[in-house]
Amino acid sequence: MTTAHAFTPGTPCWVDASSSDPAGSRDFYAGLLGWTYRMEADPQTGHYTYAVLDDLPVAGLSGIAAEPGQPVEWTVYLASANISYTASVVEQHGGQLLYGPVDIPEQGSMLIGGDPTGASIGFWQPVTSWVFHNQGPGTFSWAELNTWDGTVADEFFARIFGYRQRQIGDDTVDYTTWGLGDQTYIGRLQMGAGFPAETRPHWLAHFAIDPDIGIDAAAFRAVQLGGRIRVDPFDSGLGRISVIDDPLGATFALIDATRTVEPAGGPAAVDDPYDD
Repeated sequence: MTTAHAFTPGTPCWVDASSSDPAGSRDFYAGLLGWTYRMEADPQTGHYTYAVLDDLPVAGLSGIAAEPGQPVEWTVYLASANISYTASVVEQHGGQLLYGPVDIPEQGSMLIGGDPTGASIGFWQPVTSWVFHNQGPGTFSWAELNTWDGTVADEFFARIFGYRQRQIGDDTVDYTTWGLGDQTYIGRLQMGAGFPAETRPHWLAHFAIDPDIGIDAAAFRAVQLGGRIRVDPFDSGLGRISVIDDPLGATFALIDATRTVEPAGGPAAVDDPYDD
């Protein structure tokens, strides 16, 4: 369990997705990840729903669909100590303010920004009572930025949060990890020729799967529930992973971090699943 007082600026502190079919989304993720739900009564929030495990919040689902022409997607939020300052730094270093900053009474302050490579990212300054459960199966496990310009993304986010960045890819894959102190929190993959040219830069939220179930069975379960396998299960230095589209098209990943392998490029090398 992670609470607000433990949030270091720059660390993932929440994930949520919009949905034009809230009931359908709830059923899909309940069947796949075991979530139950608490729904807010305020219609102005789109009856925002908190997904919970062990009575602790793990993610959000909104009944407000994306704007016309905008894709339905999962949003990763990075912790901010001062949302107004974060907004100014985002603009100063070439990013965009897409929504906010806005205060949400008794919960925190939110900003949706765009980095210079075109990926949208959330920033969240939570109140001290904010809880984000992110340990164990069914919870958020890893955030990864997929972008066409890794160098620009590395520089932009390092300027905002002072990340320690390390290249762990090999000669064919450009992959960096971003951390603070001795902890690593985020990955950045530069998309290559294996990605369709029309792929938008995006953040990919990874959710942990029980090793006793396994990624292959979980991916098959996602299909049974109406989802689609975007990337077949593959092994990497981060774990065994599969990329999934939910029934409404929001893309996320499933990960079993206990199933790490040592790729040919060395113990830290990363496989490019789109290059298979």
